[in-house]
Amino acid sequence: MTQISLSGVYKRYPGGHEALANISLAIETGELVFITGHSGAGKSTLLKLMAAIERPSAGSVIVNGQNIGTLRPRGIPFLRRNFGLVFQDHKLLFDRSVFDNVMLPLDISGFDRRAGARRARAALDKVGLLHKEKARPVTLSGGEQQRLCIARAIVHRPAILLADEPTGNLDADYATAIGELFRDFNQVGVTVVLATHDTQLAARLQPRVIDVRGGRIVA
Repeated sequence: MTQISLSGVYKRYPGGHEALANISLAIETGELVFITGHSGAGKSTLLKLMAAIERPSAGSVIVNGQNIGTLRPRGIPFLRRNFGLVFQDHKLLFDRSVFDNVMLPLDISGFDRRAGARRARAALDKVGLLHKEKARPVTLSGGEQQRLCIARAIVHRPAILLADEPTGNLDADYATAIGELFRDFNQVGVTVVLATHDTQLAARLQPRVIDVRGGRIVA
């Protein structure tokens, strides 16, 4: 079953910069997909279109049967409940604990506090941070902050996980551990789409690879 479909998609920004040109692809439910390419190739823009953070200038982006381009603003939060998002700008709340950062998506959606706490601790345990639930994010290493972002992204058990350069700026051991986390999520049925230039990670996980160059799919 096709979960994400792009057809003839263009994305142009003010000033005439064309980030994406004539992008067509389909991602099936439960796939593990890597979007690869050089910096500035359009990988991040592609993920933002899928998550309804950006809208296409032309063409259609369909996610779970909904057209992103025609979606009303009030419909976007409902669509986003399908997603776990891990972007390079962590947006961690440094005045709150690790636990409270992970609880935030559940609090926003009105999830039962006691059941939410169990989910939050399970997510932290999954990424190896349960022992730091009372710490502040500022005390964590870069790799730990990245794992905290992943815990927050998966705490509501999304159907689709989108990650933009999740292993960027991490050493090889952290990158391997985070790659294995994404593979674990995929193996339980989560559709995982990663934008990355980490060729070693791709070699290990053997995903479907979509190569983007200059805003176009080349392979």
